[in-house]
Amino acid sequence: MTKFYSRAAIVVLSASLFLGASSAGDQGDFQFRQNLEQLQQNQQIDQLRREQEQNQLQQQLNDIPHQPREPVERQQQLNDLQQQLDQRQLEQQQNQLRQEQQLDQLREEEQLNQPQRRQQFDQFQHEQQLQQLQQQQQIDQLREQQQKIR
Repeated sequence: MTKFYSRAAIVVLSASLFLGASSAGDQGDFQFRQNLEQLQQNQQIDQLRREQEQNQLQQQLNDIPHQPREPVERQQQLNDLQQQLDQRQLEQQQNQLRQEQQLDQLREEEQLNQPQRRQQFDQFQHEQQLQQLQQQQQIDQLREQQQKIR
């Protein structure tokens, strides 16, 4: 009977210690995933906004040849709109590069945290083994005392 309760106590204690040790790692993983999701959402929003602006500019460009105007004025308007469109495309490329750099930085930070998490897990395993050994020694001592009493 003592053996059963001791093993149950070991299992409960081990599980609670493991959950406590892994919660720091889980928190880091959660934070990384949350940052990554936020970055991806921002990228999608920026991409949709830029596409909408480009579509509007392209539509304006397409509408210009159909408007009766002086050739010089029409050409100037075409040039202005093309310049705006080119500027939007350049901004899009710059934003995409910036977002890729942010994503790379997030991944780099995550990789730097991996050794620390591994060390925490190894330390937890060592402590768990030590506690199990101590508990087994206590059980053995109790059994010896029990044998002496009988």
